[in-house]
Amino acid sequence: MENQKKRWVYTPHKISIWRSIGYGINDMNGASWGTLVGSYLMFFLTTYGKLSAAAVGMLFLIGKFLNAIMSMLAGSISDRLYSTKIGRRFGRRHLLLLVGAILTILFFPMLFMVVPGSFWWYLIAFVMVETANVIIGTAYETLATEMTPNADDRVKMSSIRLFISAFATFSVSALPATLLAFLGEGAQAYTISGIVFGVVYAICTLITYRSTWEHSPEEVENFESANGSNSGEKENSFIGSLRDYWEMLRNKSARYMVSIYFMTYFAKDCFSTAFLYYVVFVLGLSQTIGQGITSLSFVGMIVVPIAAFILIKTKNPKINWSTSFSLIFIVMAGFFVLSLQRSHLGSGTTIIFLIILGVLWQIGRQFLEYTAWQVIPLVPDVDTIVSGKLRTGTFAAVQSFTRQLTGALGSALLGFILQWGGFQEGSLHQTAQAQNAILIVLIVVPIISIGIAWWMVARFNLNQQTHKILHNEIDRLQGGGNKDDVDPQTKSIVEDLTGYKWDKIWNTTK
Repeated sequence: MENQKKRWVYTPHKISIWRSIGYGINDMNGASWGTLVGSYLMFFLTTYGKLSAAAVGMLFLIGKFLNAIMSMLAGSISDRLYSTKIGRRFGRRHLLLLVGAILTILFFPMLFMVVPGSFWWYLIAFVMVETANVIIGTAYETLATEMTPNADDRVKMSSIRLFISAFATFSVSALPATLLAFLGEGAQAYTISGIVFGVVYAICTLITYRSTWEHSPEEVENFESANGSNSGEKENSFIGSLRDYWEMLRNKSARYMVSIYFMTYFAKDCFSTAFLYYVVFVLGLSQTIGQGITSLSFVGMIVVPIAAFILIKTKNPKINWSTSFSLIFIVMAGFFVLSLQRSHLGSGTTIIFLIILGVLWQIGRQFLEYTAWQVIPLVPDVDTIVSGKLRTGTFAAVQSFTRQLTGALGSALLGFILQWGGFQEGSLHQTAQAQNAILIVLIVVPIISIGIAWWMVARFNLNQQTHKILHNEIDRLQGGGNKDDVDPQTKSIVEDLTGYKWDKIWNTTK
């Protein structure tokens, strides 16, 4: 057992800028994949893969549903891998990163090969790439929590991660836009992009694999056994896994964070999936212009340090979220007005307005994503003070499941609504009803989703300050402190964050 502690995968280091870059570079994979599916995969499949909009919607729904189930299994498996020989050797999180990188480089390019009308080819490729992203994402979302308990270090790591994420989002649109300009508007630009991205994503995941660390098996066993919650035979069962998920979602902060995450990312996915259709079929502009507007996501690289400064200064994510939601509402109104006035504006004026709205969207989107990923690593600690367990993987699985669900519903919704609107695959001219269907997904659904999320944010109080108080209380209780000696302010904050009365907190059997 002593030798296990000496493995690099269990050896902590100072959270330096370079170490944070090594941690964050995996988001070249995660952020790009979500953006890619939303921005042009569906367009590629309906235009060049010759699948109907309904078939693509069904493909996404099946693939995302299967991998939503996989994400739940991956979290449970990840939390328990330390009890296996291979899990101890490679790390229960890092083993999943390694497997995911291999799957990515094998299957990603397949998704962008032109195999006209082959639903099964694209379904298998999509499911395998989704599987790679699920197991990578489930492992990855645990790392910030396990690498350091310090909220400021986590902000540093996540800020760099989100900067890389903004670059990744930009590159997903910039490369196809550049290739479309040079090669012409055809499938070749998308195929080349798919091959390049598959290789780059796998390399980025491997860099993160080697740059990060996790809790050692001894740390997990000692922590949970000290609290009377060490995983025994009962907890290793399937019923035990379901119990973990149920307990996690009974926690107020976890429940609210998952709901906010679902609503905001569902809105983002719907908008991103419908945007290229909006540019081409509602405004009558080219794919190159649509991809060019999407590539304005480089603005996110400028927004990240601003969002980080505001969050570090105020330690209040509600300000960032409100900024994001306000900008998104303005953008939605702008795109609706532009759709009404397109016949009265020349193409040059339309493009100018499109650029302005595109920039505002990217600012609002980046504020949204940055804020979510600063709060998410804090949530597992809120579960720990109730359960006495280190279930970071369980929350990562719940979050991954949510992300799969938003992607599935966003893409499927557009596919089914387009089919209802009479969208004709492969045609560059669509009916007014098909155009209205695009506007419903682009504007109406995101407005409703963001409105619900804003209501929830107002009632969500997990931030750097309250997390520090909560974490200090975990340390006090773990050190043998008496529950009855809790500070009244700490008690009130912990009860608000968890949704449990104090007598249910740290309810472990010694």
